[in-house]
Parts: sequence; C-alpha cells; structure tokens
Amino acid sequence: MAAKLGHGVYSFGEAARLTGLRGSRVREWFRGRADKSFRKVFRGDYQPIDGDFAISFLDLIDVFVAGRLREHGVTLQTLRRVITRMAEDFKTTHPFSRQELLSDGKMVFLRNLDSIGQNELTEVLTRQKVFPNILLPFLQRIDYDEVTILARRWRIANMVVIDPGLSFGKPVVETVAIPTKILAASYYANCKNADRVADWYGIHPSHVLAAVRFENEIAA
Repeated sequence: MAAKLGHGVYSFGEAARLTGLRGSRVREWFRGRADKSFRKVFRGDYQPIDGDFAISFLDLIDVFVAGRLREHGVTLQTLRRVITRMAEDFKTTHPFSRQELLSDGKMVFLRNLDSIGQNELTEVLTRQKVFPNILLPFLQRIDYDEVTILARRWRIANMVVIDPGLSFGKPVVETVAIPTKILAASYYANCKNADRVADWYGIHPSHVLAAVRFENEIAA
C-alpha cells in the first residue's frame, strides 16, 4: 500500500464510474479477456493483491482519454498504435497522460513549438506536420505537472477535483479537500439539510451541494 500513496487507488468499478465507461470495458482494457480474444490495452501500475485489481491516477487518466477518443471515432487499432508509438518516443508507460496530447476526434496529435516559437502539431503515426486554425485541447480539465508534463489533477466537475495526493485520489470538493461521497452521504442522512452539514464541517453550503450534484451525476 505504501507504494500507492500519492498515486491514487481505484478499482475497475470506481474507474468506470468516474470516466463514464462500462465496467467491462475498463476491465478488458487492463486485463484483456480470459479467452485471449481481446488483448489488454494498458499495462497498469499495480500488481493484483489477493486477486483484487486496482489502477493508479495516471492509469485513470489514460483510460479516460482513450474512452473519449473512442467515443469520437478513433479506432481501437489506431489507439493501440498511438500508445505503442508514444511509449517508444517518450519512454513512458502513460502516453495519454501527457500534456502535449491533442485530437480532432479522428487522429491524434502532439503539440510542439517550431523553430520560431509557434505552435506546431504532428500527427503521431504519420509524423506529418499540420497547422489547423482551431484544434482545442481534448482534455481541458486536466492540470499538468510542469516538470514531468504528466497529468497531476483532474478537475472532473464544477468545484470537484481528483488529486492523487488527496484521499487516495478519491473525488474531493476543491478548496476544502473533503471527499464528495462523505459530504453527499451526510447530506442525505440529515434530511437534505446542506446548511447543517456545512456547519459541521466548517464549510459553505455550496461545497455540500457541489458534492451532492457530482455524486448524483456519476451515479446516473
């Protein structure tokens, strides 16, 4: 467990709930299928303990990005090739957690600066340079570490963040760092009285309601 401190710990079920993917998809992407008809997509940072599997925060970001890319038309074959190419080029096991990653929904690009300091985009597989007028970052809610350039925090919803350094990476209300699940449970246990719960925790009622909204949204 010590090795997992500060890196986040998520079961496949939790990862599915947070990314909006099917639980079976998350499991297959990290474990493959027993009949070997489907190869796993990601290796995962953690070894199973007594048959229980868990993934890290960076694993979570990888599978979230992969899910969104698939949702917008990028094929699984292309995903596998992009992961392999980026892993080789950047010597990383978390290619989809890098800050440079962009997509137009069909292809995957890396953003760099050219010789005169202007943004330059390179398609990962063909290495072709492209200069589209508008190509927004695919993940606008991810904060990246300035040194490693890897994801360090996911602003998953309004006032809610996932930070591997807080509560084992469970969703917390930003600024007060209290798990959303705890605040939401307290809210319902107290007849939906946000003011009372807020008073107990010394926070604003809006923090309680943000936690409730988030838990309701991901449970839907």
